[in-house]
Amino acid sequence: MSEVKQEFLQRSITAICLSAVVIALVLFSSNLILNTFVFLLSLALFFEWMKVSESSLKKKVIFLLLFTFLIGCIRGIGTLFEPISFITMLGVTIWIVIAYQIFFKRGRLSSNFTFTNFWIGLILISTFCLICFQFVNGSRLFLLIVIFNVAVFDSGAYIIGKNFGKNSFLPELSPNKTIEGLIGGLTSSIVFVTFLCILLEEVSLRASVALMLSIPFALCGDYFFSFLKRKANIKDTGSILPGHGGLLDRVDSHLAAIPMTSFFSLLLYTIGSYF
Repeated sequence: MSEVKQEFLQRSITAICLSAVVIALVLFSSNLILNTFVFLLSLALFFEWMKVSESSLKKKVIFLLLFTFLIGCIRGIGTLFEPISFITMLGVTIWIVIAYQIFFKRGRLSSNFTFTNFWIGLILISTFCLICFQFVNGSRLFLLIVIFNVAVFDSGAYIIGKNFGKNSFLPELSPNKTIEGLIGGLTSSIVFVTFLCILLEEVSLRASVALMLSIPFALCGDYFFSFLKRKANIKDTGSILPGHGGLLDRVDSHLAAIPMTSFFSLLLYTIGSYF
């Protein structure tokens, strides 16, 4: 078996196992269990972010405690002080800045974006965690659709890119990503969302547009972490997931796409209310 086929098989087995766990949790677990899982996943993501840095143990412990305290306070007294919107908008703003630098500045990214900058990790992962909490308490089915929309994009881009990719897209950030792979991923996502829009009442036209608008940000998440890993001189952020690397390697696109889907959905709803 060739190395490419072996890698694809390993990635596929891991992806199937992860998909089964995600589907079971999202559709069949209680709110308490699912929210606890989201929090522990986010905590693990932040721990992995800090693990690849060269900062002191004291600083890592302080930021882990800060992350736990922040999420705990928002869950406990968020309705009183309403910090969710503030934290979420900070995260959305950062992703917009990242997207602008990637797509309009020839792949340049600020030197402030590093694994040693725990504040960036704190905001981005907290935003991801809080938006997932909102989906859990709002529409679990839509959360599942958002997750699989990104997975479909990633899979389409990987398969097409590996088999037909020749022209690099932003080689400064990730030389292995190709224009052909990008087209394959976008096409896969559009077909997936269109199919759901036709079959499911829960997926409205507004939701479909929000899902499609979030895909460029899924790409941003992928490129952003490729940039961070190159600056840290590492291939993967971990080795917990066979064929994928670490947790951040697996959910890099989701970290951007899930908050941006929520943002675009809210933005389109607000615009629609004026007509």
